[in-house]
Amino acid sequence: MNVAIGRRGAIIFPLNICVDGYENGCIYRFVTHIHSDHTIDLDKSIVFSELLIGTPITIDLLKVMGFNIPKQKAVPLDYYQSLDLDTNEFAKLTVYRSDHVPGSCQVVLEMKNCRIGYTGDFRNPGIKTDILKDLDILVIDATYGDPSYVRESEENIMNEFVKLLRKLLVEQPIAIYAYHGKINDVMMKLRAWGIDTPFILPRNQWNIYMVLKKYGFDVDEVYLENSREAEEIKKSRWYIEFNLASKFTYMKRRSGLAHILVTGRYGKTVIGRGNVWIVGLSGHADFKELVYYVKEARPKILIVDGYRSLYAHAFSSYINQNLKIKSIVMPF
Repeated sequence: MNVAIGRRGAIIFPLNICVDGYENGCIYRFVTHIHSDHTIDLDKSIVFSELLIGTPITIDLLKVMGFNIPKQKAVPLDYYQSLDLDTNEFAKLTVYRSDHVPGSCQVVLEMKNCRIGYTGDFRNPGIKTDILKDLDILVIDATYGDPSYVRESEENIMNEFVKLLRKLLVEQPIAIYAYHGKINDVMMKLRAWGIDTPFILPRNQWNIYMVLKKYGFDVDEVYLENSREAEEIKKSRWYIEFNLASKFTYMKRRSGLAHILVTGRYGKTVIGRGNVWIVGLSGHADFKELVYYVKEARPKILIVDGYRSLYAHAFSSYINQNLKIKSIVMPF
């Protein structure tokens, strides 16, 4: 087997291809999306790899997030586009859709006698996420690979979320915390559900928003924190500010605001105490979606990413026993 997952999370394909991580000798670095557990050692890849490949959105976002990617090394590939690799044999990388954050994708390496795929993070398989089929080896993310992680429908969660926001906004402004890319996803969903409150973004999220706006992810009534417009809006006490989830622990201590963390890790719709709430919107497939993906894909061999999931072994065992597909966990 010429596929492995390194000790620092790199998905290692043949031909010196590393996906979402770096190992010595990697010529090509592929990035499925912008989250930190998938941009591990990206600075090393920028220095030592010959090419850095991702969707146009991902590459542009990485640049505004502070990664200095040389123009001659950046290879933007949109969905269903391919890159023929400069090797002595037939080999090409092809990008497929993934529903996770803007720009996220899956990747397939096709060689003369082998097809290998990696899902990256995803949700909504078969709807907004392509199911990779006819593979010899599939590497899958299994963040919620335990059978207990089955969520309610997103419509139900959004309904509860919007009801909570309407109630809280009558009393005070709101601070929402989420991950890179997820913030824009939440803003767009709230507008679609009729929340017309002004949104205020810190500089780092404003920069991301301006990139995404270029690609059609536009949202009305968004303002930069500390701008004249934002300061006027804050005087009204009717607004929603957004911050990174990593700041939730210490920023939730601020008085005068309701604080909402958006994450799927707790498996609930909406839970709260006092002025702090958690809303269970996730960018990851739950257990049923993971099983559905594998059942439809039916690779000859399934590799479950054990670097990024606590439940990789549970999921791999389920696939072996119930779908009769050979499944292993890496790193060993």
